[in-house]
Amino acid sequence: MTRAFWILWKREAGAILLSPIAWVLLTCMALINGFSFSQCVAYLGQGVREFTVMQIYFYIFHFWFLLIILVPVLTMRLFSEEYKTGTIEMLLTAPVRDGDVILAKFAGALSFYILLWLPSLAGLAIFQVVTKNAVPVAWIPLGLSYLMVILVGMLYLSIGLFSSVLTRNQAVAAMISFTMIALLFFAGFLSYLVRDPGWRDALTYIFTLEQMRSFSAGLFDSRAVVFYLSGTAFFLILTQRVMAGRRLNG
Repeated sequence: MTRAFWILWKREAGAILLSPIAWVLLTCMALINGFSFSQCVAYLGQGVREFTVMQIYFYIFHFWFLLIILVPVLTMRLFSEEYKTGTIEMLLTAPVRDGDVILAKFAGALSFYILLWLPSLAGLAIFQVVTKNAVPVAWIPLGLSYLMVILVGMLYLSIGLFSSVLTRNQAVAAMISFTMIALLFFAGFLSYLVRDPGWRDALTYIFTLEQMRSFSAGLFDSRAVVFYLSGTAFFLILTQRVMAGRRLNG
């Protein structure tokens, strides 16, 4: 990474942390995570279950619905605010590469995204203290679950970044990214409806809930990793192309 990248990353991360929306997101995430975790514990308290706490936690629907809403709100300002305030002109004329700007904004959003999940780890630690470690932690499924959360977040953040570079209106950017992310997420449910084996396999390949089911059970699937990393790279490249076009037009 270049020196310009680190300078821009510090700028972006600081701007996110100083914005009011960041603390609203942190508060909402902590509350939702706490509620979800308590529901999981209450469910398991009814008797022996075939699923672990983390499997249930990462499979609850409102967990993913929150994620679909959270990412557009987090990313809508990344480029749109630059257009609105006029600082985009400084970036386009500064002696920095477009790739450094895009990766710095992406890394800044990803850093905050990872920070949002720390309360869920705190909930797990509290659970272990309260139960006096009566329930051993399955570290491999836990690690794979968080890996999946990060991979999904990377793809969704890249979509949000691409949406933000398209318009100077933050609300429009949020709506575009929300629509694209929601379509991608809910497309997987069509695998339950289609009868053609080829289409069913293709839809299952992009079905986030099925991928999370496997990862939270401790089953590593390299296909999911390839899908999310390639998807992230695709939208980052699209963002770079749009930004390069604006530089030429400017």
